[in-house]
Amino acid sequence: MGTLRRVRAYAGQLGLLAALVVLTAFLASGLPRIANDRTDVGLRAEIGRLEPSQRDLTFALPGLDPLVRPPGDQSAKLDRVRQELPAPLPGLIEDGWFVAEAGPAGVAVGAADPGSCPPLAAVRRQTGSEQATRLVEGRAPQSREVPEAIAGRDEARALGVRVGDTLTMHSRWGTAQVSLVGVYEPVDPAAAFWADSKLTRVPCPSVDDGTRFRATLLTDRGGAELAALRTGELRERWRYRLDAQRLTADRIGDLTIAVAAARRYPPEFSTLLSSVDATLADFDERLRGVRALLAVVQAGLLATAAGLILLAARLGVDRRRNEYALIRARGGSVRAIGARALGETTLVVLPAAALGWLAGALTGGRPDAWEPLLAGAIVLLAVAAPAGYAAAGARHPDFTGHRRDLAADRPSPRRLTAELFVVALAAGGIYLVRRRGIDAGAGVDPYLVTAPVLLALAASLVALRVMPFPLARLGRLAARARGAVVFLGISGASRGAPLRSGPLAVLVVAIATGIFSSTVTTTVGHARDRAAELAIPADALVTGFLFAPDTAAEVAELDGVDAAVPVLALPATNIRGEDSPLIVQAQGLVADATAIPGMPEVLTSARPGGEQVPAVVSPMLAKRVGAGGTVEVQGRQYAFRVAAVQDTVPGLSTDVRDFVALPLQAMPIPDFQPIVPNRILLRGDAYDPRAVREVADAGQSRQAKDATGQDVEAYELAMPATLTTRAALRAELGKRGVDGVLGFTFSAGVAASAGLALLAVALTVLAGAPARGRTLSRLRTLGLSTRQGRRLLVFELVPLLGVAVLVGGLVGTALPVLIGSALGLSDFTAGLPAGISVDPLLAAGVLVVAALAVAAALVVEDIANRRLRLGTVLRLGEEQL
Repeated sequence: MGTLRRVRAYAGQLGLLAALVVLTAFLASGLPRIANDRTDVGLRAEIGRLEPSQRDLTFALPGLDPLVRPPGDQSAKLDRVRQELPAPLPGLIEDGWFVAEAGPAGVAVGAADPGSCPPLAAVRRQTGSEQATRLVEGRAPQSREVPEAIAGRDEARALGVRVGDTLTMHSRWGTAQVSLVGVYEPVDPAAAFWADSKLTRVPCPSVDDGTRFRATLLTDRGGAELAALRTGELRERWRYRLDAQRLTADRIGDLTIAVAAARRYPPEFSTLLSSVDATLADFDERLRGVRALLAVVQAGLLATAAGLILLAARLGVDRRRNEYALIRARGGSVRAIGARALGETTLVVLPAAALGWLAGALTGGRPDAWEPLLAGAIVLLAVAAPAGYAAAGARHPDFTGHRRDLAADRPSPRRLTAELFVVALAAGGIYLVRRRGIDAGAGVDPYLVTAPVLLALAASLVALRVMPFPLARLGRLAARARGAVVFLGISGASRGAPLRSGPLAVLVVAIATGIFSSTVTTTVGHARDRAAELAIPADALVTGFLFAPDTAAEVAELDGVDAAVPVLALPATNIRGEDSPLIVQAQGLVADATAIPGMPEVLTSARPGGEQVPAVVSPMLAKRVGAGGTVEVQGRQYAFRVAAVQDTVPGLSTDVRDFVALPLQAMPIPDFQPIVPNRILLRGDAYDPRAVREVADAGQSRQAKDATGQDVEAYELAMPATLTTRAALRAELGKRGVDGVLGFTFSAGVAASAGLALLAVALTVLAGAPARGRTLSRLRTLGLSTRQGRRLLVFELVPLLGVAVLVGGLVGTALPVLIGSALGLSDFTAGLPAGISVDPLLAAGVLVVAALAVAAALVVEDIANRRLRLGTVLRLGEEQL
């Protein structure tokens, strides 16, 4: 009962400690949970974007050879193969299908001549077809002597067939007659069942023939076997769809190992076709960098919060030092005083820690592996710190009530040794981080994670030893000025609590963490801006298969379009070097360099004439082709010379490694064979996107007619025109994979650091409130006004804030330079080098936080003065909170 009464009596001090424990517990549990949730969302989105051939686990069986093909109906083994997969794959599979397919092969209706570019069709038997389809005409297949099949509405229209028609499949090995007996529509067109059988339009073998449809027809078991025997083609496979919603980032390692095991030991002569393990490995590699960054930010925030807990504990003990001294005078032991404080804080800290942890758990994210250890450390610190301070103070009780701020602050050899040890730890930690990285494959190293915090702490200790000298000089200058407020404020700062190690260290760590987060955010953002500008060196980009040469001019005439530049981007072009007979392939870019901003001067200054066209090539390609060579562009050979070597060029994305860029305005292009573009760069911001796409598709239709001699409708285009703005591409760069958690990490780091810095200033003011209260009481008898009293506090805090901002800013800005290579920032900059960038608005933000800190300090001071009742301080010497 005595403990409860004391808790009630000192509710203000213990409540402050409890509030800080709640905040720290939330930071330790909630921040990692939210980050884990965003990581899982990014992983699921990454897997969801994969093509079915990459995402699904497909076990392909050999063809018709009876010597290697397992006997019997392989669809019966679908569930057994799934259960035999290495863990945890069986529990992550959403659905599975067995597929037996003949084709795709060229088809013709009846006995018609298939021509040089007939449509392609495959006859497929797939488990689950009855549930996935709804017949709208005809009946289900019942193959006996002739393969029977059903087609979707779109497939039937694309192939030009109806119920009752006979399709002839022409393959390399034989011919099969297939009877169309029904037409269906999908029950759910977006279902995974249709992922690898959608109607598509593909190029013909000859570019002059344009494009053709590729369709899939559904049949039964007998139909698939008959079609396979007659065409000589059969592909059988078990296909399993991974459920992306069940994937979590903490299982990436186990899942990658399981897929690798399934690849080494596939079931029954099959071969695993999937690249999901490569995607997971790439995601895990980038996730390591995010974890390192998150660990650095979280370590800074938790270190700041822990420093605030220590300040609050020290504040509470200082308020009760007379009580503890009286207990010692009455015969109480140091152990008894420590136990007394331990019992009080335990009653307060444990519920507060539980409340903070519960608040973090309510965020709904996945708990972090370090969460129990961090929670235990927080509870231990909050419980033990007040007891430790109380016991330490009780060893040498103070009964005099003398002003301790008048004592010379001369550090002892033991203290200096400890400070030098911290400096050595910080230097060694930064060195190891640069050499090894924070996560060297064995998980995050606690010492290396805290190295940035140690660096900020070491910098604050150095500043603490250096700052008294300029402050003393400044105090002497202030003594010569009129008025005593400035002099008293600076003098109080130089000898009082504000510039002691605890408050200064907490502020430096908080500011360094915030500036580090802001600097890295700015660095990544500027690199992504540059990547978006390189990929789309205009306001928008129109992409298609091939546009007519005059399409760009027509687009430029639309309302809101300021200019339109045609561009030819070749995904692969043949290049032969002058000194090498070997043909190499690289991506090509052909455009009017004078119309694209950012193009190298060697391209923009190029003019017609000369035997060779100047070109900009990538470093790797330059090594392979030498000084020049020939490049094939749409069937013609053009001689070029290497005029410049660059890592990137406007018009190509930053992930392109081998490329050659040619200036269209300098190329000897014949009138009868103009360059046909497949991209159009737009400048303007008030155009109608639909109108742009319609004009672009009309240009594609004209080009297709010129190539094939046949009218091509817009829906028949191989690649309908798409319009992508540079702003949309920039936004997409920030949403890929782990980038979502990266943005959250640094936003949370900046916001939490600012909040914790304000709390540190408030606690510093609260700690010095009794001493300032006595000073104000004395000065008011000499005529000091309330306004001058507030100015006194401001001048007392200015050195603390100035030193903290200066030192914390230097550390926060230097950290990306010191450990940026270990953090792997280049993984988040769209392939561009991660040069360190500092946001000019950062200085304004720091000044705003400093101004808020001063305002908060004034509010706290007013509250503390009202509690102190300044009129009675001189008479009674009270130091109440």
